[in-house]
Amino acid sequence: MIVPVRTIRVTAKVFARVGICLLGTAALLQPVATSADAKPGFKPVIIRGIPSTAPSSTEFKLAYLASFPNGSLEPSVDKLNAGPLQPGDPGIPDSNPTIAPRPGSLLVSVSRPVGLSPDLIPSETVWATPVDFGQGSVSRIRATFIAPVGPIPGGGFAMGVNAKTGNKDDLATDTRIAVTINVRPNFVVRLSVPFGATQQTAVPLPQPIKDAMFSTTDPQPFTLELTMDRKLGKGTAKLMVADQVFSLDFELADFRADSGPAITAVGPGIAVNSNAPGQTASVQVREFRIYTTGGG
Repeated sequence: MIVPVRTIRVTAKVFARVGICLLGTAALLQPVATSADAKPGFKPVIIRGIPSTAPSSTEFKLAYLASFPNGSLEPSVDKLNAGPLQPGDPGIPDSNPTIAPRPGSLLVSVSRPVGLSPDLIPSETVWATPVDFGQGSVSRIRATFIAPVGPIPGGGFAMGVNAKTGNKDDLATDTRIAVTINVRPNFVVRLSVPFGATQQTAVPLPQPIKDAMFSTTDPQPFTLELTMDRKLGKGTAKLMVADQVFSLDFELADFRADSGPAITAVGPGIAVNSNAPGQTASVQVREFRIYTTGGG
């Protein structure tokens, strides 16, 4: 059963920021979040009822939609002229980055070779690129996932939506921001902004939500959303599962209102970190969307 309707908004959840990229960083480095970890004055706010997913002052328009009919990476909406999604390459031998069609979704998977340096995190992402979200832009990316599979309860994998510089090549030198669901040892699962924020931000998910997302018999779809407001230098991360919404507000570290490079690649993906040597993780992506506030 899913717990009653509520929205949880958490701000200023702080962890030490690190320079390692890729989706698995949060699952690799961050400790279990508790109220004792928070700075003085930190208080999660629980709001009953689900608010609008868009700020009332901002009108978002659908600019890109890929829903993978028959495994196709071609978008059905492409006002950005980005073309089909492109599979990324982690550049790590024997990591077996794979995409495969499934009924109504795309299976994305990657493996972690035994003996790989803990500083390296193999990942597989499908990228919409090139896009151009520079200073003064307001954009939103959203992906719906279902049926994640990986090392549980041992942890060591993460899935999420990613925005970065560069192209489909997933380079450590790329500047990026991500919203992830990361799975830690003892089945600690968190909504996280592991990099791209001025302060790393995370909130642990309650047991009923974890059970719904990771069920092996009746998994519930879940949607991750990242809003990047380069007019105000603000970001918002959201997780939506059934009638539950979890929200994290943060300040953008690199893609700021008046500084920083343009975002040129965005997409959903999965990663396996050093907690899971020799393990494989996968997730099905049902659709990927990009919203903008300008254009047709």
